Formats: sequence, C-alpha cells, structure tokens
Amino acid sequence: MRRSEASPRPRRRLLLTVSGASVVLAITAGAVVWTGRHGQESRASADERVHVTTAVVERADLSDTLTLGGTLGHGRSRVVRSGKEGLVTWLPRIGAEVTRGGQLFRVNDNPVPLLYGSTPLYRTLRDEGTVGRDVKVLVDNLRKLGYDFGEQPEVGSWVRPRPAATPASDGAGAEGETASADAASGESAEDETASGKSGQDAPSARPTAADSDSDSASAGAGSPAASPSPAPVQVRRGEGVLTAGVIAALKRWQSRTGAAATGELGPGDAIVLSGAVRVGGLLAEPGDASGGDLLSVTSTVRQVTVPLEADATGSVRRGNKVTVTLPDNSTVRGHVTALGSDAQSADQNAGGEPQLTVTVGLDDPDDESVRDADSGSVRVGFTSAAKKDVLVVPVGALLALSEGGYALQRPGGRLLPVETGLFAKGRVEVSGPEISEGLRVVTTS
Repeated sequence: MRRSEASPRPRRRLLLTVSGASVVLAITAGAVVWTGRHGQESRASADERVHVTTAVVERADLSDTLTLGGTLGHGRSRVVRSGKEGLVTWLPRIGAEVTRGGQLFRVNDNPVPLLYGSTPLYRTLRDEGTVGRDVKVLVDNLRKLGYDFGEQPEVGSWVRPRPAATPASDGAGAEGETASADAASGESAEDETASGKSGQDAPSARPTAADSDSDSASAGAGSPAASPSPAPVQVRRGEGVLTAGVIAALKRWQSRTGAAATGELGPGDAIVLSGAVRVGGLLAEPGDASGGDLLSVTSTVRQVTVPLEADATGSVRRGNKVTVTLPDNSTVRGHVTALGSDAQSADQNAGGEPQLTVTVGLDDPDDESVRDADSGSVRVGFTSAAKKDVLVVPVGALLALSEGGYALQRPGGRLLPVETGLFAKGRVEVSGPEISEGLRVVTTS
C-alpha cells in the first residue's frame, strides 16, 4: 500500500571534531574552566561563525566597599547631672544649642554654665596658688571668654599655695608669716604654676611630708599659734595656677552671668563638656530635686552613627573615607571620626553579636542637602580596599585553568596567563606580560 505522504528525510547533523585536544568549557562562579593544551587553537571555519561576547582590558581605579545602614542625627548622646543640691528652677528647650559660658540649667535660681574641657570640677577652687588640671580648665575658658588675668607661671616653676584667710587667721601676725614664707622661697602667688592632682601623673614631682615639716620649722618658734605653711608645688604640663588675676577675672565673669561674685568655683557650679552641645531631651522638670539626671545632650554638628559587629571592624579605621547616601538618594562625603570603645551585645538577652558604634563626620555638614535632610536612616559605604590606575576586566573574562591559575582568552582562542589582584563590583585587577590596555578578550554574556 502506497503512503499518501512521503516520509520526512533525516536532517543532516554537523559533527565538529577537534583532533589532538579535547576542550571543555564550564562556567562556574563567573569564571570559565579550560582543560586541554593551551598551544593549540581550532581553525575550523565553523568556529569563526560562532558569536562570542568580548570585553576590553581597561585602566581604572578599583575599590571594594562595605555598605551598612546608619542613622543621621547629632551623634551619641550623654546625660548631664547636677553636682549641687537644691531644686531645678529652669531647663532649656529641646533642640536648644548651648555654647561656652551659656547656662545649661538653673539650680535654686543660680545659673549653671557650660565650660569646655576634659577635667570636671572635682573640688572648690578658692585658694590662691592652687594648681591642677581643673584650674587649667577654668583658666582656658576665662581666656576664651575674653577675660584678662595676666600671665600664667611656666611649666616647671615652683609655687606655694596661699590658703584663703579665715576669721581665725586674719591679722598682721598671719599676714607676716605668709609673707615671710614667700620671701624665704623667693616666690609670689603670681609665680605659681599648675600642679595637677590627676592620677595620671607620677607623684614623685610633688614635695614630701618632710618638706612640709621643714617649712613649718622655719616659720619661727616665736609663733606657736601659726599653722604650717603649705609646701611649694611644681607646675606640670597641662596644669593651671589659680593666681590673684584669675580669681579677679572669675569674680567679673560670675557677676556678668548673674551668679554670686565669690571668686570661688566648685563642683556643680559649672558643667565641663568637650564642646558646644545640643539639648536632645529633658529628664527632669522645674521643681524636681537637682540630684538626678537633668537632660541629655549631643554634639551640635550633624553626624552619622553606624552599628557594626565587633568582629567586622578590621577594615574600618579612624580617618577612613566614606560615602553617605541620604534619604533623598543624594550622596555626601564623610570620614570615620570615632569607633565605640566598648563592644556591647546588640541584644544580650537574645545572645546577639557584640557591636561597636562607628561615628561618621560629614566633610561639609553645612551642605544644603545635609541641612534639609530629616534625621533618619542613611546608607554608608566604607572603602575597605582600593587600587589606583590598574588594568581591569569583568570577572566573567577569567578562565580558571585545571592545572591552577587564571588566563584570559583572545577571540581567536589563544590563552594569555594572568595574575589577579583586587576583586570589586564585578571587576577584577589583572596583570601579565602580554596584558595591556585596550586588549580585547572573551567574556561571559
């Protein structure tokens, strides 16, 4: 029986045979694995008709970045407490900025001003000739506020403290004794230099008890009622001296601020912080006892804080350049200003990983985009590695050789061995004796 339709003819297949080498191309993780002999190339006309994707070796800067979420605000906050007993009678508004000499709050209706420095007031500064780092804080601030009080004694000089007169010691006898002691040492209170009581300095520079006994004996046996004269103190670096001029300037400043012009400054009479502050929150109200937390403050400059796992800080260093992407997707440049010193668990109850707080300062905090940006979430790109002016290709252009190492393939099939460097953003640094800018190589599509 004849078929009504002819049977379909078998299709011809083209079998391509490469003699002398077997080639296996496997694309794994963006790289091609080549097995076979490198020196042989297929010259078959069929290969010439196969379309391949190529890329050009370029010279460029390459950098690897770590992008993390952060918060745009005014940096880490700290709590301010009062050192004076009484009632809070005034507090600033949230968002207010307080600078040197301005009042932070009032206790018993007395202003408590802000001073800049690193050493808090831990004792009452009263006696002429008192030396220390806390005195240096007072001296520096009075000078910055425009008060003139003469020269300070030089580092290394010796001064003798002169306790403030009390009713029991007032009179010509005590006065004469003090003058006698000063004359014996060849110094006046104005020549005094700061002798800090900071535990960071070795106490060996301070006089011993024997010195005090000797000074007491030299005061004269004819004055049995006189108290021993204080031993002289040597001024050390970073200390200030409470001279008569400084006391007079302190009185003028106190009068100007509305405080009692006593010429004395003690704990709680002023708050010492590192610089100007912005009030971030109120923790008390007028009428509350002043002994607790009163308010929280931050820096006045906008900053970015980034939580970072403690074991991932190896690539983040103080001074590192960063790029900050603001909520409106605009970008500004910044740099790492500080890393939190204490690694604390992100969630200790849940067994979270320890974290550090990275503080990023903005290179131009007054930039319009920064001023207009709302506080909130931002993205921060940390540059963990960078190479300048290197040859780069797409990662897909790398051929991973079965015997180890990498190569680039020319469109004709020839392999060029390469050394790899930095991998970043889908590109890789390459070098080799036959690798040059503008060279065209095969890559994955």
